[in-house]
Amino acid sequence: MIKTKQLVASQALAFAGQLLPAIVGVLSFMLLVRVATPIALGEFIIYMAAVVLFEMVKSGGLQSAIVMRVATGDEAARKQITGSAYWLGGIFSIGISVILAVIYFSGIFASQPGIAVFCGWYACLGIITLPLHIAEAEAVAAQQLKFLFWLRIAQSANALLIAVYAYFTNGGLQQFATVHLIFTALLLVVVLLLKKTHPQYILHKTKEEVSKLFHLVKYSLATLATTNLLKTADTFLIGSLMGPASVAIYAIPLKLTELFEIPLRSLSTTAFPQMANNFNQKNRQGFIANFTQYISLAYLIYIPALIVAFIFAPYIVLFIGGNKYAEATSIFRIFILFGFFLPANRMTGIALDAMQLPGKNFIKVLIMAVLNIVGDVIAIHYTKQLQWVAFISVINAAVGAYIGWWLVKRSPVFKSQNIFSNIYKYCTLFVKQIFASRKLISPGQQNG
Repeated sequence: MIKTKQLVASQALAFAGQLLPAIVGVLSFMLLVRVATPIALGEFIIYMAAVVLFEMVKSGGLQSAIVMRVATGDEAARKQITGSAYWLGGIFSIGISVILAVIYFSGIFASQPGIAVFCGWYACLGIITLPLHIAEAEAVAAQQLKFLFWLRIAQSANALLIAVYAYFTNGGLQQFATVHLIFTALLLVVVLLLKKTHPQYILHKTKEEVSKLFHLVKYSLATLATTNLLKTADTFLIGSLMGPASVAIYAIPLKLTELFEIPLRSLSTTAFPQMANNFNQKNRQGFIANFTQYISLAYLIYIPALIVAFIFAPYIVLFIGGNKYAEATSIFRIFILFGFFLPANRMTGIALDAMQLPGKNFIKVLIMAVLNIVGDVIAIHYTKQLQWVAFISVINAAVGAYIGWWLVKRSPVFKSQNIFSNIYKYCTLFVKQIFASRKLISPGQQNG
């Protein structure tokens, strides 16, 4: 059950591909927090929240669908799958861009700079990022972890460049968004020159493959869009009801919460294609073994890390945001409770998608989104305290974890399986082998 050396190496590279970009992102955020005013910072956070949300709406579902289809191992169909993905994604991207351009020039959101700038700049950005997302999906399906590593490092450098620009110029939202757009366009040129994706494959698209992708996308798209709405709803509602300065305060613990997701993202990079392949090959035991392995490893990492984070929360917040954001410590500690539910919530969702049951995963996420939005509105209206907004996220994660377990246990793959028993056995065996290996090494070290 314990991973082989090859799997360990792959997982280490996948983890590095999430950890190093996150470190660059945190350092960039630390610099931006210190050089930008709270209002400018809040407006830019609102802008980026909208970008992330629309990126998932536009390409997130398509990425999952590509991985599901390519994971079959049928190399002859790769051109058709990629070409059909470009066709489907292209139509959607152009449609969104036209709508946003009309909204931007109409001036509807003139009083909300973060949203107004998003509508104008994303009309271009949304088209530029489509080939990058397809390249990333192809790399995940083919487990090209080195390319994923460098791609994510390059993407994180965008945030660093914006922070450096802010340091030297004290620019505002429009300048930050322009730097983001230009850098992304240059990154696309590099990826195309490296031939890591092939837009010309659109000539190989087929009606049948477009239909299959759309069937998978329509649920994955709704799930991913709703999932990201869970993350961005807090930002949008706080910005609308409490102002950009409150968004800046809330952004400190929210940025730290993103660090919680690093292990899960790296585990997901390898877990999803493996489980999808097991499902496509009708390898039920392999699917169960992979699910047990990855969720067990997640909790073996998370439990001690979150305990340490809770103890040292004041120092962590001070390090990231400085003295003017010290009040965010209590919010961060609430988010640590949120972190305990993340592995169960995320891994059950991945399992449902890998079993090609995105509709059920969507139901789970939709319930969470409704709960989150209603809870946020009530918390802000009656308390005006960011701590209660964070606590709604904890309730959300707990509900999502429970529903995820309930759906997975009732799926055909896990029928008659005691999941908790499997996880307990894996964790126990893993810990025993760790201690056993230390005992074997110890005498040699002493003799040396």
